[in-house]
Amino acid sequence: MTEIRDVYPLSSHMSLPEGVAFDAKTRRFFATGLMGGQLIEIDAATGAERVFYSYAGPVQLSGAKVDDQRRRLWVCVSDISGPRGGLDVFDVDSGALLQHFELARGGICNDVCLDGDGVAYVTDSFLPVIYRVDARDGSAGEFIRDAQMTPPPGAFGLNGVVVTPDGRYLIGGFTTPSKLFIAAIKDPQGVREIALDGDPFAVPNDPQFTGADGIVFIGDVLYVINDGGVQRVTFTAPDYSAGRVKSVHAPEAGLTTATVVDGELYVIKAEVVRAMHMRLPPNLPFKIYRFPRSLFEADAE
Repeated sequence: MTEIRDVYPLSSHMSLPEGVAFDAKTRRFFATGLMGGQLIEIDAATGAERVFYSYAGPVQLSGAKVDDQRRRLWVCVSDISGPRGGLDVFDVDSGALLQHFELARGGICNDVCLDGDGVAYVTDSFLPVIYRVDARDGSAGEFIRDAQMTPPPGAFGLNGVVVTPDGRYLIGGFTTPSKLFIAAIKDPQGVREIALDGDPFAVPNDPQFTGADGIVFIGDVLYVINDGGVQRVTFTAPDYSAGRVKSVHAPEAGLTTATVVDGELYVIKAEVVRAMHMRLPPNLPFKIYRFPRSLFEADAE
């Protein structure tokens, strides 16, 4: 098995990477870009980069997931000027674009997750909607629409999304104010906010904890990515309706989301908050790096 490095610097100075995914079979990372319209692949053994796919028009690429079993790469594609958003499906081995699903009108597609059948669920950051896409029969459309997931004017709402390890629930991360929503896949209209205790989950005016962005499970533990920190949520209810939060600062800020590689948490340093929202030069280089989960234990000592 290819040895995985702790850090993968990214060569572009302008792409503003956002999403990151990993293909366990071919040992490649994939990084999306909010600028430049390119999907980049990174060889985990050598760190070499190359363009996996390049779009002709001005699009923003955000969340991405690899379906190792079905050899598919799913990517959220949006046009912020519309706004509108969709989901593209690639053959992860050949690079061929296989399917495009138009989803959002008046919103954007932010992140995507997959269930055990390869069905995709996609968040909309401008609308209180999670979409469902099934590439097997070509069906695509709204799966959940719930007013409590409506973002404040001019702010981001739904962001990261995951299926729980038991395959029964969807969890959506919400950025402003930071919170987590959950719904049973068999009863998608029963949306609830997850009850959280421990460290504060929403930290107003804290530049490190700017709101939930990417979310990912390792085992039964959920990791929530903020710009300058990561929050660990250990669930205290069997239906994931309650959990305890532990927050730590990141070794380097500027994070958006994460992926799991051989049981380790890898984050992408994308500088989106600094460059897009604060209008400041990004702190280069962009990079993918292993987030040391030992920080959660060290912080408790």
